Amino acid sequence: MKNLLKLSLFTTCLLLQAAHAETAVPVAMQKQSNSQSVTLVLQNMTCSMCKFTIKKALLGVEGVEAANVDYDTKTAKVTFDPQKTSSAALIKATTDAGYPASVYPTNK
Repeated sequence: MKNLLKLSLFTTCLLLQAAHAETAVPVAMQKQSNSQSVTLVLQNMTCSMCKFTIKKALLGVEGVEAANVDYDTKTAKVTFDPQKTSSAALIKATTDAGYPASVYPTNK
């Protein structure tokens, strides 16, 4: 009985140490948010259903984190990882889907 109790305590200690080790993430391993956002002006949007095709095309681009398409303004706001994709790749995706796009001009 004593050996079983010792084994149980030893196992519990090991499990607690393992659980604690898994939750500690080194700072170098933590993902840093370097996301960028761009607004695209879209052409050929003829109905409110077009936004689903455009959103699917944008989300299919590696590195895209979010895509919000607005039929009323004919724009898409896209959040992406600039280390994985670019505005040019986003424009290519929408153009290939039948909706040519350009980057919305901003005043600096």
